[in-house]
Amino acid sequence: MSAIQIILDTDIGPDCDDAGAVAVLHALRRRGEAAIVGMMHCTSSCWGAGCLDALNTYYGCPDIPIGTLREPGFLAEARYETYNKLLATTYPNRYRGEWEAPEAVRLYRRLLTDAPDGSLVIAAIGPLRNLAALLRAAPELVARKVRSLIVMGGSYPAGREWNFEMDPASAQLVAAAWPTPILFAGYEVGSELLTGRRLRTEVPDEHPVRQAYEAFGALPAGRPSWDLIAVMLAVRGSRDGWQLSEPGTVEIAANGSNRWQPGEGRHRYVVAAESPRRIERLLEDWLVDMMG
Repeated sequence: MSAIQIILDTDIGPDCDDAGAVAVLHALRRRGEAAIVGMMHCTSSCWGAGCLDALNTYYGCPDIPIGTLREPGFLAEARYETYNKLLATTYPNRYRGEWEAPEAVRLYRRLLTDAPDGSLVIAAIGPLRNLAALLRAAPELVARKVRSLIVMGGSYPAGREWNFEMDPASAQLVAAAWPTPILFAGYEVGSELLTGRRLRTEVPDEHPVRQAYEAFGALPAGRPSWDLIAVMLAVRGSRDGWQLSEPGTVEIAANGSNRWQPGEGRHRYVVAAESPRRIERLLEDWLVDMMG
């Protein structure tokens, strides 16, 4: 089986599970299951690109293209920078808080243009601001180049969740107009699986993902695995025992709340895993994987 060509779109900084998701993605890359085409940061924090680059450099991939939202004022307050500044200023990287990373939509368009038709999987683990802008700018390119989109967002069959609430308009646009299948991983699924506890005992103090979890305050208890699950699904699909809904449509309200409409549609959502503790162990193994 060939490696999944993947782009990760993340708000890395507010919650440590984004750093965990990067670790999982690199573990799957090392196993030959994923090829990381690029990463995008979707908030206005000036530390996001450097944080991603620091993690990629630590994992031996300093040349992965990184784009960032070049728009002021979106989730850039200090409370949303619990660890991205720490990693961007402590570990080697190309950006270190400067506005040198490419603008996200411009980089998306270049990466999509260079990719074979129908080859790319996008995993979105933050607000959908970059993807909404890409959809407005180049809908035909998205339809031609992207195979599927995996979104960590919402709560199913109905509820409210942070990623949608932070930018409801973007979530509405993507849910309504994205031209490929979308798989949604909801709040309720990730909340059931705690990971990260082994970071304190199985990786060095200076490991950047451990530093992210420590700075967020997630250790020793661990943290729900929302974003790690989205990456797992993007690369491996449902083959590890996940249950998926029937096709339908996710509808998103102006306040960011969502509800499921069954019937014809390109959307599905994750229901549960057959063996949740097995999934937890898998994610934890990848999270602390130090191969490189």
